[in-house]
Amino acid sequence: MADPHIQCELDALDKLTVILYRSALTASAGIMSIVAWEQHVATLGLVIAALLATTTVHIYDKRFRWLILGSALFATVWQLVGLWQPLALGAALFAFSALSIKEYFCFQIKALLLTPLALAGFWFCTVFGQDQISIAFSMTGAILLAVAAFSKWRMPLHYDIGDKSRYQI
Repeated sequence: MADPHIQCELDALDKLTVILYRSALTASAGIMSIVAWEQHVATLGLVIAALLATTTVHIYDKRFRWLILGSALFATVWQLVGLWQPLALGAALFAFSALSIKEYFCFQIKALLLTPLALAGFWFCTVFGQDQISIAFSMTGAILLAVAAFSKWRMPLHYDIGDKSRYQI
């Protein structure tokens, strides 16, 4: 996670990756609000948003960065193979759960810690055919992801990058 107190010079690629990350986080909130009704299309959207968010997120520690990216890559591959779409959905939701925990450390908004529970609850209800309950979980997840996205858009772009010398390759 970047340090907001350090302001480095941002090049065009830095600005692009920050904007893409924030856009993917915003899109995930919107997609979560419709996933209970349009699961096939929304799953594809969440997989794409997860891949975009995880490839553009700025996290110093490469282990966490690769864990989050790995789940989005798994979701993408599983979606392309087309064996069992709920597994691709679950992997994408795991990526957004991890990103929401990352954003909790950034903003200290305790409600963001509920995002993984809401997204997991939605996934389990969807897999086990509890459609009415899954709607409540998807809307809760959408609101929590929207809070994270709104918080990101309110801060300057350089807050996402921090100290470039601390990133592990």
